Amino acid sequence: MLVEMDTAAIVAACIVIGILAASLTLWILHLQLISRRYIPEENVRAWPIGWINFGIFLCTMVLSVIIIQVLVGQLIQFLSPNQLTLTTEESIQLGETATNIADQTPLTPWMAVLAVLLLQLPLLAAFYGLRRFYPGNFAGHLNSQKIQAWQAIRQVIPQFIRYLPIIWIVAYLWSVFLKILQEQGIIGEFPPQQLVTLFTQGGDPVAMILLVIFAVALAPIVEEIIFRGAIYRFLKSQTNILPAQIISGTFFALMHGNLMSLLPLVVVGIVLARVYERSGNILTAICFHSCFNGFSLFMLLMLSQSSVPFD
Repeated sequence: MLVEMDTAAIVAACIVIGILAASLTLWILHLQLISRRYIPEENVRAWPIGWINFGIFLCTMVLSVIIIQVLVGQLIQFLSPNQLTLTTEESIQLGETATNIADQTPLTPWMAVLAVLLLQLPLLAAFYGLRRFYPGNFAGHLNSQKIQAWQAIRQVIPQFIRYLPIIWIVAYLWSVFLKILQEQGIIGEFPPQQLVTLFTQGGDPVAMILLVIFAVALAPIVEEIIFRGAIYRFLKSQTNILPAQIISGTFFALMHGNLMSLLPLVVVGIVLARVYERSGNILTAICFHSCFNGFSLFMLLMLSQSSVPFD
């Protein structure tokens, strides 16, 4: 068992070293390309719907999630009153489990599946409902450039390799900063991250497969449409590109509700907006997000099989 654990650690280390080397090479090539010719960054159309409509948009997103979570919670209570009893507040908290994974309630694989669905699907339905029924206020083109899925993947892979070490560095520096705050008694210790525990300990294989699919497919689609396709494009209509990227990235990180990953996710959000802006097509941001989630799960699996502590 020890040999297997050490092998997993060696494989993970080789992957990290390979990405670092590839990232350095790609950055050198990228900087040389920029020095030879100017590559325009602004390719995404702003979404000038005004603050009132934007407020309506946000309220609709939030209310759709709350209403669906309450209804499903009450339905579960009605169908199995002797097995599971949920108050209205607990029904709302069911969906929050998908984003705030630091609470103390035990999280089972199927509960996580339900929590993700109760968060992601209402957001997607509300977004397209507003566009469908109120096109004059909320419709607009997400893409200014047409590309195929394979083209988006081809564009994203070198960018993903290039930016990933930067995200790692930010995550490390942020963890050091938080540890200093803990030592000073400013903040307390972090409880175990339940989704991390869930993926490392395993469970029902069907539920675990669904969670992986949601992480690499459903979540990137929904979150990129909402945060980059809507929120970032609106902020871009109100300010310059960089502030819009930073603010939308901050919203993206806050939505995940985890202090340990706050600053790294801000950086991820900024990078996703830049990837989207560079290509002019939301597919590239979705592909990048999918690569990030999939790679994170893969490394989590590798480290869980090794002797290296990662919590």
